[in-house]
Amino acid sequence: MKILVINLMRFGDIIQCAPLLHALKEEYPGAEVHLLVNSVFGHATSIIYGFDKLHIIDYEKLYGLTLEEKKMLPSSYKYLRDIFQHLRKEAFDLVINITPSNVGIMAASLTKSKQIHGSYMDEKGLRVINTPWMRYFHTACKVRQGNNINLVDLFVRGGGPSNGFYPLKVKVEESCKERIQQFLDSTVDYRIAFHLGASERRRTWEPKCFARVARMLKKDLNVQFILVGVDKEKDLALEFAQEFSWKFVNLVGKTDLMTLAAVLSEVDLLICHDSGPMHVASGVGTKVLSIFLATANPHETGPYGPGHIIIEPDLPCHPCDHEVRCDHYSCRKKIEPRAVGEIARSMLLGTLPDISGFEGIRVFRSRIGDDGMVELVPLRKLGWTLDRFAMLLWRCYWPVYIERAEPEKQIVDRLEDRLDSYFGRNEWLNRKEEIREQINVFDELIFLAEEGEYYCRKILDNICTRSPDFCLINNWAGMLGQIDQYIKEWGYRNPSWMNPVQTFFLGKQSISGGSSIKEMAEESKASYTNLLDQIRGLRGVIQKLLGKEEYHGYAGKDGWEGNSDSFLHRQSGGASFASHGG
Repeated sequence: MKILVINLMRFGDIIQCAPLLHALKEEYPGAEVHLLVNSVFGHATSIIYGFDKLHIIDYEKLYGLTLEEKKMLPSSYKYLRDIFQHLRKEAFDLVINITPSNVGIMAASLTKSKQIHGSYMDEKGLRVINTPWMRYFHTACKVRQGNNINLVDLFVRGGGPSNGFYPLKVKVEESCKERIQQFLDSTVDYRIAFHLGASERRRTWEPKCFARVARMLKKDLNVQFILVGVDKEKDLALEFAQEFSWKFVNLVGKTDLMTLAAVLSEVDLLICHDSGPMHVASGVGTKVLSIFLATANPHETGPYGPGHIIIEPDLPCHPCDHEVRCDHYSCRKKIEPRAVGEIARSMLLGTLPDISGFEGIRVFRSRIGDDGMVELVPLRKLGWTLDRFAMLLWRCYWPVYIERAEPEKQIVDRLEDRLDSYFGRNEWLNRKEEIREQINVFDELIFLAEEGEYYCRKILDNICTRSPDFCLINNWAGMLGQIDQYIKEWGYRNPSWMNPVQTFFLGKQSISGGSSIKEMAEESKASYTNLLDQIRGLRGVIQKLLGKEEYHGYAGKDGWEGNSDSFLHRQSGGASFASHGG
């Protein structure tokens, strides 16, 4: 069996796909696993396990497809044609596309594989995302505040092989470890590495703050400091040196990836941002203390594995969306060096940090949840928000919904545990009325999904007659278009619950658009049914959580306290079953 994994993303994303490669090897014994990567970050593959053959796309050679330089177009086209002719000759049995971009979608489609997991284009050029976990992965990219499943776990489950925990492992060459001994001080009790950079400067803490942390730790502990990073981060190392007068090892711009992995395997702690070296450190078994700023979301890309600690500013705008252009970046000034120093000290000593005296920060510790995925637990209770409640409920419910793994009571027990750890029992119990309000909020969406299911059945019943009434079918299709618009508006009015809405529309967008009206209606009906199942399931969990006997389940149109007239009597024109909006 031949499998191709398409990962055309950045350095850290390539490191983070290593557990997926491991899972594929375990699930398909003897399979030949290939990896397709972007040439800019292809060097990251030198330190990960699990693949047999590497393929590279040189993005620079594709510029002719996007630029107005017509003379580059023929060479770009030839390069693209040649590389995909080569990939098609491999005759892959399975392609797994974990790249949520147009290039990734195109690459998956052009392999002409027998089976594709993830996003690709059908024969009509429409995007298809064909597995539930991959739809959730794409949902998480858009509804960031609603996700707390680590990207590594999304890769593993999106690839479809298994639901277990696969640790992130990175290669460490003994020859590299021997070579770096000349830099290491054998007389110290601890070694700490600092990585001062990140993919964007707005996601970095000031070097002088790292220097203050180093000064604090040097006063209390017998410790050696090592700076790591790439050549373009030398200016950050210089700023650090101007603020720190003690001796330290500066390896910024002086290591290849193999050497970096060796260095990080020899330190007790890495203090860093959300960055590639953070993932390398967790991959070699070194504990990480990471500072997440600006767009960095610890629930998405935090260090993988148990026992790491993440600090982020306690601001309502954090993390910001990637498109946001901030005028102040207050998040970069919110975290005190004293807090980072105290937490680092406790991690070295093997104790839980006391953060009671530090305001304006959220601090999480990573662990392996009972669902086999990494999760973050706050070291200090957080303030209640409906967004956080929805995030925790969705995390407890979605894997069970997909895998049909547990009875409802276990979901409720798991949710109670998460709510206790995030807010404290008294805090969330005091919010019962707000939680109860969500039942009526869900009933509105249940009504809309039932209406969608109803009109799909009408179309299916009519199309199967000897003389289908296409005028009626067109009118019912128009009703579906209006229902979808109302579902979209429901999501905008209830942004905390955007996850199921976005997942629904990704499912609608993935309707194949085949030649048969019957097939399109059947696929549309399945999308509404899935949405119904999800919302009824979420509603049921809330009912059990509240423990109220008065809720006996949604009774259909009469159970929702809204007005159905707008759907039953409104005039509408024709619309596509696929509803490629959302």
